[in-house]
Amino acid sequence: MKKTLLFILLLSCFPAFGQQAFDNNLVRPTDELGQIYLDMPLLTLPAQADAYRTTGGFFRSYLNPGMENSLAYSTDLYTAAHFGLKKAILFKNSQFLTTFLQRMAISVFDVVYMQQPLGGSWLHEEYHRAVMTKYGVNSYNEVLDPHFWASSIAVSHEKDEDLAMICNQHRPDFVRLMSAGHEAIVDLNRTLQANGFFYHQNLDNEVLYWMHSMQNLIYVMSCANGGGDAGMQERNAIEKTIESRDFTGMDMNAWIYELCYPDRPYEARGLHPSGVGINRYILSDMIPEEGKQYLRKQAGLEIFNFVSPMMVGFTRFRLAQTDAGAYYGNFAFRHYLTAFGSDVSLDLYLQAPKYNVYSTVHTYHNFDHHFGGLEVGLVDYPLLDNRMQVGGTVMGWVQPKEMAFKTASGSVGGLVKTRLNYHSRVVDPYAELGWKSKGWVAGNVNLDSGFFLRAGLRWQIGR
Repeated sequence: MKKTLLFILLLSCFPAFGQQAFDNNLVRPTDELGQIYLDMPLLTLPAQADAYRTTGGFFRSYLNPGMENSLAYSTDLYTAAHFGLKKAILFKNSQFLTTFLQRMAISVFDVVYMQQPLGGSWLHEEYHRAVMTKYGVNSYNEVLDPHFWASSIAVSHEKDEDLAMICNQHRPDFVRLMSAGHEAIVDLNRTLQANGFFYHQNLDNEVLYWMHSMQNLIYVMSCANGGGDAGMQERNAIEKTIESRDFTGMDMNAWIYELCYPDRPYEARGLHPSGVGINRYILSDMIPEEGKQYLRKQAGLEIFNFVSPMMVGFTRFRLAQTDAGAYYGNFAFRHYLTAFGSDVSLDLYLQAPKYNVYSTVHTYHNFDHHFGGLEVGLVDYPLLDNRMQVGGTVMGWVQPKEMAFKTASGSVGGLVKTRLNYHSRVVDPYAELGWKSKGWVAGNVNLDSGFFLRAGLRWQIGR
């Protein structure tokens, strides 16, 4: 992993690593930073109500931010850091030196900060915690402790009986609990890439994209080939108390184990080697052969997370020029692990003179059956001379019935949400309201149906 990161770091330092815009028929780099937004959510329901019940206090509830808020915080961190470094490094007489040092500084920051609060590893763990918070199970994200190049970082301080409750009574959520960290990293890349496209941000995020995608790839591969077994055995040997243990160990080992054994109670994992508590960590010899094959297949599908021009700096393709203005487009594939298997999707982005739209084609997969879905969205459509902006998303899908791993039956579902911004020169208050049916949606912790609400402030820090 360290050698891979070093290679990416060195590659990123060359100005030719990626260009940021297509104009006419030529590739041309640009120094324009576009519109930089930072999202400060103030109210998120029902996630914040779940956090209030879990932590026992309104202000303490912000310590369990949930999926939507933690994604916003991590996006803000990388956006602000990359923007600040690009602004701070400038040599008027040397564009090459400026670009070289900007990319070097951004790359060093991304590598150094990976396992720090609000960084990618923190987000990975917060997505896990969000699922537990939904059921009133509190936990501790050990990324908040000092770490640098740690081989593993735990989410600890859960009780065995609480994990058993989620597993035995809410099995799809328990499966999703195991894969949520992987989901977080794909979500972060997706959000940064969409912002880069629609707002012309040009923030040199490519090293971050590669780090995140490599992180997920290596993790899934390590689980698929049993590479984490020795580490889990070492942890079991030294973790004498329940509160010191990670909630699951190797995420994807537990994920595929639960998919393969949907009726097996949590207590069937057996006694911890110390004699105290349940043995939480799933080793590769506990996974059936069909599960190992499926996990190896998922490792191969990770290649989709690298398939996008945005991975190498091409954030916008100029598609056409008309009297009304230019049309730009781009695309990106995604691979998610889900509560029932996986989702391989294709994001399509289009920016026209008067509107920004995206669509996503979803292909959902369980053990050996395929399902589908479609998502379309509108981003910041101006109203009232751009004093207001409206956006929204509509989704429809067929996913495995009851989110089962081996069913051939499908269930129809969908999601609809709308967002309204009051657009000003510095800060945009916004509100977002939506409803979804039963089903899995990336970044939405609820697998059941229900309404959701977000409100907050979107700060503009540059143009």
